[in-house]
Amino acid sequence: MTLGPGKPFRKHKRHEVALRVRYAGASGRVAGIAGNVSLGGLRISGPISDTVGDHVELSLALPHLPEPVRVCGEVVWVERDKDAKAATVGVRFVDLDPNLSVMLGHVLRSGLPT
Repeated sequence: MTLGPGKPFRKHKRHEVALRVRYAGASGRVAGIAGNVSLGGLRISGPISDTVGDHVELSLALPHLPEPVRVCGEVVWVERDKDAKAATVGVRFVDLDPNLSVMLGHVLRSGLPT
């Protein structure tokens, strides 16, 4: 695992949920299920070659909303598979809209199925 600058710590409680996400970064677009989601960010796996510090765009499919919501993020850690074709990345949300933060918090507290 490659960690970005600073001390690794958790500012927000993590929730093990299954949240549909579209990830768009330097490595292209990936559709998948994010796990370990918080108000601060999420974890997603797939054919991702982005590195720590890269900026990405996420589309989150939240329940009860007709369209996915877009969120900007920054890759803060990367764990590559042995074949290096896939990776699991940690993405920190950047400038999360306060209204979206409230909606996401409600979804996380409600407990989406894993």
